[in-house]
Amino acid sequence: MKIADKGYDGYIYSKVRAYFSTHMTSQQIGSRIAVKSALIGIAIAYLIMSTLIGLDEGITAIFWLAEVDYWPHLLFGAFSLTLMGSIFGRLAATEIIERKKDHSWVGIKYGFLTLITGTLIGSTVGFLQEGLDNIGTPDNPFEDYYFKPLFWVIIFGSIPVLLVGLWFGRTIKKAGKIEKP
Repeated sequence: MKIADKGYDGYIYSKVRAYFSTHMTSQQIGSRIAVKSALIGIAIAYLIMSTLIGLDEGITAIFWLAEVDYWPHLLFGAFSLTLMGSIFGRLAATEIIERKKDHSWVGIKYGFLTLITGTLIGSTVGFLQEGLDNIGTPDNPFEDYYFKPLFWVIIFGSIPVLLVGLWFGRTIKKAGKIEKP
């Protein structure tokens, strides 16, 4: 005799099992799509920087990352952005698939949260390596390692976040309809 055949307790068990099955599936969908979205956003950011540098240097600007001293900070920031995208993607999928919230707004909201938190985590590496030594000097390490990077990332990242966020939300909504447990 199966648990589902045991009356009321079996009914509760089947409902709880269905909820957790749906919840885990939606989180997996959100995480997978968020990582793709983060990688698309990182590629767009790289192309934006290459274009800006290319105005002066030409086609060799595509290799700008190899020429800057702070490339480890940028790579760690890209890793942080991808990690935060995975975490926020789970939350976004829960809102879109399970709570039936507006996929456009949720995609954009979590896109900006991913951008901001990924940037702050990436900036912390540079601050800890170099900025701590400048506390108490005329330099302002908080401005140099937090405010300026966040300002420029938001300025140049807003339009890509809007576009990728819309795609992200719509893709989660579509995937949620297809991959029901």
